[in-house]
Amino acid sequence: MNTVQEVVYFKNIYEVCSYLNVSPPKCADIWLDKIKQVWVSPNLTVAPLKSDLYAINLFINGNGTVKVAHWEREMEFPSVYLAPPRQAVSCDLKETILEKYSLFFTENFVEEFPFLSQLIKNYPYFQLDKSIPIKILPEEIEDLFTLFEFFNKEYNNYSPKNREILAACLHIILLKVKDLYDKYYFEQFVEAKNHSEENMVLSFLNLLNKEKKMKDFGYEKSVSFYADSLNVNANYLSRKLKQETGKTIKEHIHNLMIHDAKSLLKQTNLSIKEISYRLDFNEPAHFVNFFKKNVETTPNQFRKTISQ
Repeated sequence: MNTVQEVVYFKNIYEVCSYLNVSPPKCADIWLDKIKQVWVSPNLTVAPLKSDLYAINLFINGNGTVKVAHWEREMEFPSVYLAPPRQAVSCDLKETILEKYSLFFTENFVEEFPFLSQLIKNYPYFQLDKSIPIKILPEEIEDLFTLFEFFNKEYNNYSPKNREILAACLHIILLKVKDLYDKYYFEQFVEAKNHSEENMVLSFLNLLNKEKKMKDFGYEKSVSFYADSLNVNANYLSRKLKQETGKTIKEHIHNLMIHDAKSLLKQTNLSIKEISYRLDFNEPAHFVNFFKKNVETTPNQFRKTISQ
């Protein structure tokens, strides 16, 4: 009988580094992990992992099985895999060698640079229901390898001054990876289709992403709307979401609202009153209380902090 493994959850890059027993990151918002390891014996099992981070993984050499969300498959090399925040991933490595890059970055880092924020906002492959490893050709890995090496060089000399260079390099990597996903995604996704299309949790997340993309700040924020759209009981859907993602329906919606509020506070001169109405609050006081409860500071204090 298989033993159910507890999911290990990381809130930040420091926790990832601590878990891996490596040196702390040079920057709290972005980190590149370069691995070329040899084990004495194969069959290394990595427990299910989740984090609040984005990750780009470039698998160069190795062998094993990877399980992403509700499906699993044999790993193929070389391959590239985009891991969105809060996706569970585990693997069993069957060889004594693993060579890969993993580039982690936070939502805060994305929001700091408008060109990154805009790209991620319209980037389809960081959605939980569209995130699978993509096998690529050996010659296609060369450009990515060069970009990761350049990023690694800049990161090893990290200072606030080269932060924008790292962001620009990340932007190029994301564009290159998107080209590869555009090329191979449909063909390779068919194999995993039955593991994701009918999954209730992924259907909810896809619906929320679709609402946001179509209506921007005017997306539907009521729990009943999503439950009714999926033809399920709201409490049942919320329990499923809590089990799989660690968050209820309401918490997912609130997280998106907080993200929007932070973006408007950072990138516009709209008043608190205007922002509250933009986010569908009936009264500015309700928005202020909501923001303070979730961010532990008021909207005005948050805006002052980021402007310093």
